[in-house]
Amino acid sequence: MKEVVRPATFLFAAGQETVTKLLSAGLRTLGDRPEFEEKLRADRSLIRPFLEESLRMDSPTKVDFRLARKTTTIGDVDIPAGTIVMLCLGAANRDPRKFEDPNEFQLGRKNLHDHVAFGRGLHTCAGAPLARVEANVTMNRLLDRTRSFSISEAHHGPAGDRRYTYEPPSF
Repeated sequence: MKEVVRPATFLFAAGQETVTKLLSAGLRTLGDRPEFEEKLRADRSLIRPFLEESLRMDSPTKVDFRLARKTTTIGDVDIPAGTIVMLCLGAANRDPRKFEDPNEFQLGRKNLHDHVAFGRGLHTCAGAPLARVEANVTMNRLLDRTRSFSISEAHHGPAGDRRYTYEPPSF
């Protein structure tokens, strides 16, 4: 039973945080860039590429760690076997060698699915498909149930200089 419960618990917890971060990034973009909201409302087929670009621009997982099993070289740096290596997924998704205009949010990006927000290959997040489906359903429902998105300048500052801080509720 533990063999089922432990991975299921991990996927549930990890998936909730990932989807929350993905939707937060997407809604922040819609609040700052109303032209994207207009496009999504006019053509729901753009939700999927919108979410992928949101993942690339603001990866839910910023870093990951790996253990070098054998001695290797990355760039000009020798990595001895046994070294723990930190992978900066968010930085990789902004690599100008991989993404043209990497700091610009683009719905029509040619290599849209080349980001590593959920890892890659053997280390791809097992919950990535579920996170994508949950985000897609949620974004559709938000568009169905709202007229527009905006971000309070009084609470978060003007576009281009937003500040998001957590303020615990006062009881």
